[in-house]
Amino acid sequence: MVPDVNADSPDDGRRTPGDGTVHRAVEGGVATLVLDRPPRNALTGGLADALVAALGACEDDGRVRAVVLTGAGGAFSVGADLAAGPDALRRLLTDDGADRPGYREPAGRVTAAMGRLSVPVVAAIDGDAVGGGATVALGADVRFLGADARIGFPFTRLGVCPEGASTYHLPRVVGAGRAADWLLSGRLVDAAEALAAGFAARVLPSGEVLAAAQEWAAGIAARTSPAAVAATRAMLRAAPADPETASATESRTIAALIREPDCAEGVAAILGRRPPRFAGRGRPS
Repeated sequence: MVPDVNADSPDDGRRTPGDGTVHRAVEGGVATLVLDRPPRNALTGGLADALVAALGACEDDGRVRAVVLTGAGGAFSVGADLAAGPDALRRLLTDDGADRPGYREPAGRVTAAMGRLSVPVVAAIDGDAVGGGATVALGADVRFLGADARIGFPFTRLGVCPEGASTYHLPRVVGAGRAADWLLSGRLVDAAEALAAGFAARVLPSGEVLAAAQEWAAGIAARTSPAAVAATRAMLRAAPADPETASATESRTIAALIREPDCAEGVAAILGRRPPRFAGRGRPS
């Protein structure tokens, strides 16, 4: 599903020849990004770079308070297109610059761009998310899955290793043992198992996933402090090594936030039983 281009801003889909399009539309503080590369949104270097650019546009757009990422045409993304034959993966990454010093593969570029945002990302996965598609979804803060969706990290079955920072993110999301199962075996995981493991925050009937993700994101836009969300997201992603480090960081951050207008406004809104009127979007410190 392509977002309504009659929303607050027009669709500024970023097109790369042969690599598909990333559609972007903003409505009510929510940016919806749609991967659109028929038939199943296979990830290429060009599509990844278009998505990085679209995420950057969301960060630069002061109206955006949350991002919804989804795929068109019944799939989120099936990762690399292997239809070209046994050399498909080697050619794809070589053409992408894998021989250059400091190379970062496509999904890794996307998850790094997500990490630089000051707003949360919710992945609406209504269809398969496999390979690079799964690692891109893993880089989001929250994931909603359709009941028929499947995820998979088939890298070992392709003779390569996981990418997109999945060896960092997946153990933190589902635990070390489950991450080892999924990454080492390369097997497909259904929505029920993904929910039980904590990969999915919600599982919904197919066709309802995008709307539910947009509703969640709209709640962020309407009811939360931009500065508080940015600070909380930054602390979650910092992965403190121990509780004492986490507590020290939280103490420094809350001592700063209580001096900001959003703190008094949040309390006043709760006491007054009214929607909050928070200041402009914050940035992680």
